[in-house]
Amino acid sequence: MKRCIPVLAVLTYQAAFGQARVSPSFFTTYTYQSYAILDKASSPTPLAAKGVSGTLQLRPDGTYQKRLTLAGNGTTMRFDQDGRFTFAADSIRFSYRKNGQPRTDRGTFRLRNGLLTITITGFPAGNQSIYTLRAQ
Repeated sequence: MKRCIPVLAVLTYQAAFGQARVSPSFFTTYTYQSYAILDKASSPTPLAAKGVSGTLQLRPDGTYQKRLTLAGNGTTMRFDQDGRFTFAADSIRFSYRKNGQPRTDRGTFRLRNGLLTITITGFPAGNQSIYTLRAQ
């Protein structure tokens, strides 16, 4: 069982091992570059969403603010979240409330050259949401 590090610690990417380490550059605001959904029942290839925009702010106190917008079918869909996050090695967990109920999304992340990729485990098992963001 991995122990989650309180986010008051800071993070860097250690390229040789792909492990998280200490650096203040992790805690910043990121701009969404792309979002894709992997639904293994439909296709082995992730389906890219269109009209992706918004920001994800990761703060040193372990809180985050997500403001994601997707455009499609003549409408705009907003996905706003405020909550807490923790990480250990390359794993990340986002805890928030949805419709008044506590919810947690788990996955992995990779930060390299200001580009943050977050892959959230979906349901049923094997499905994924893949976010690519750039540090502002």
